[in-house]
Amino acid sequence: MDHFKFGVKFFVSNPGEINLRDFIPVFHEWIQQQKIPGHLLIDVHDYSHVHHGPGILLVAHEGNFSMDEADGRLGLVYVRKQPGTLQTALESARAAAKILEKERGVKFDSGTFEVFCNDRLVTPSATEIAQATGGEVFQKPGDPRERLTFVVQRS
Repeated sequence: MDHFKFGVKFFVSNPGEINLRDFIPVFHEWIQQQKIPGHLLIDVHDYSHVHHGPGILLVAHEGNFSMDEADGRLGLVYVRKQPGTLQTALESARAAAKILEKERGVKFDSGTFEVFCNDRLVTPSATEIAQATGGEVFQKPGDPRERLTFVVQRS
């Protein structure tokens, strides 16, 4: 699975303790310190005014990170823009999540996350995602016009 346009969302388990706009200076600091290995961090955008929207977006050359509120669930999203594997996307998202946990006290649900692909022509199967993630995978129900999303559960 060497594609791009993969996305991963790790859900925040303590959303009531988090103010979305607090991530603006956090992401600016990440740019100043180039905190994410293998990424050229470029800019921050504030979409916190959009209901259930992309939240606070950190733009990088290789992929975008955001604290997003899609479907009413706060989480860290990483979308790969350059060629790479699903494993690459997972590692990048995990690196960002570890920094947020360690430095900002954000807690993430370690048992469930989502994987999606913004290109239906190259979307991997549930079996391929299960092999790459080491979890049990099922397709997320919803509107068929939405991007294909898989829920990964790990024990």
